[in-house]
Amino acid sequence: MSLRAAAAVALVTATAVLIGCARKPPEPVKTAPPPVVVDYPVAQKVTDYEDFAGRTESYKEVQLKSRVTGYLKKIHFRDGQDIEEGKPLFDVDDRVYKAELGKANAALSKAQKHYKTATENFQRVKMGVESGVEGKEKYDIALGEKLEAEADVEAASANAELAETNLRFCRLHAPFDGRLDKRMVDEENLIKADETLLTTIVRLDQVYATFDIDERTVMRVRRLIQKGEVKSSREQALHVQIALADEDEYSLSGQMTFTANQLDSGTGTLRVRATITNPKIDRAPWYMISPGMFVRVRVPIGPARDAILVPEKAIGSDQGQRFLYVVNAENTVERRNVRVGQQYGQSRVIEGGVVATTDRIIVDGLLRVRPGVEVNPKPAATAKPANKPAVVLPVAPPPHDKK
Repeated sequence: MSLRAAAAVALVTATAVLIGCARKPPEPVKTAPPPVVVDYPVAQKVTDYEDFAGRTESYKEVQLKSRVTGYLKKIHFRDGQDIEEGKPLFDVDDRVYKAELGKANAALSKAQKHYKTATENFQRVKMGVESGVEGKEKYDIALGEKLEAEADVEAASANAELAETNLRFCRLHAPFDGRLDKRMVDEENLIKADETLLTTIVRLDQVYATFDIDERTVMRVRRLIQKGEVKSSREQALHVQIALADEDEYSLSGQMTFTANQLDSGTGTLRVRATITNPKIDRAPWYMISPGMFVRVRVPIGPARDAILVPEKAIGSDQGQRFLYVVNAENTVERRNVRVGQQYGQSRVIEGGVVATTDRIIVDGLLRVRPGVEVNPKPAATAKPANKPAVVLPVAPPPHDKK
C-alpha cells in the first residue's frame, strides 16, 4: 500500500472514532426511593433511676449452739432439710442433768421442811413472848432461824429451776421455720456450752438485697429531699426493682428498709438494704432466691416527670454523637443530633425537646439512607404504645416478720 493510501485510511479511522466519542451517553435509570419503617415518639411520665449491683443476704440467720456441755446423743434432721419452728434438732446426753435436777429438788424439799419447822417454832416463841413466858432474846433467835429458812427455800428453788432449765436445754429445737445447713458435729462427740457450733438455720420466705450507693447519688437524693421534691425512705416507703443474674428485666420488687448511718470512707459508698419477698416455686427447693446471690437493684431517683421516648433501635451514633433520622413532610430525611437519657425497656428518653410526638422517626433502614435523600416511609407494624409510666414500681404493703 502506498503512503498516500495509508494516510487516507488513518484519516477515515480517526474521523470514525471522533464521531463515536461525540455520541450522547444514555440517561441514568431513576430508582425508587428506598423504603424505611417509621414510628412516632411517645410522651410518657418517667422516673429517673440509678442501677446498682448487690448481693442477697439471709433475712434471719441463727448459729445453733448448745447451752449445756455434754455428749451429743441424737440428731433429728438431714443435712439441708427444711424444718418447722419447734421441731427437735439435737439431743444432748441428759443423765447428768436429770441427776442434778433430782438433787436440786431434794434440796428444795429439805429447805421447805426446815422452813416449816422454823415457822412453827417462831410462832410458839412469839406466843410465849406475848404471854411473858419467853424473853426477847429467844424471840430474836427464832425469827432469825425463820428468815434463814425462808432464804434457803428461795435459794433451793432457784437451784431447782436452774437444773430444770439445763435439762430442758439438752434438747435443741428449731427457733423458726427455715432451712438447715449441714451438721458440724456427729453423734457421740463432746460439745461445749455456748461454744461448739452445731449447724446454721436461715429463714427463706424473705431475703435482703444489700447494695452500696455512691456518694454522688447520695448527695443528689438528699438535695431533692432538701427541696421537698421527694421524701426520705425513713418517712415514706421506697420501693426498688430487683433483677436476678439471669434476667434482663426487673421482675421483682422490694422495699428499702435500712440505710447505714455513715459512708464507708474506704469506698465512698453508703450501705443500703431492701427487703424482698422470696418468690416460691412448686417444688424443692421451694424458693427462687438463696442468700449470697448476685442481683441488680434499680432505685428511683426524684419525682415522675414528662419525657419523650423513642425506640432504642432508632438511635444512631457517629463518632460518639447520637442522632435520629426524621422524615419531613416531603419524605426527605433530616438528621437531628440528640442527647439521650435513660433507657426504659426498649425505649430511650430524648432530652432537650429536639423531637416531638408528631415527628416521623426512622426505626428500620438507617443504613440505607442519608440526610437529604427521599425515602418511602412505611408505618411500624407494632401499634403505638399507650401513654403510661415508663417505670412502674409495685406498691405493696411493707414486708414484715410473720412471727
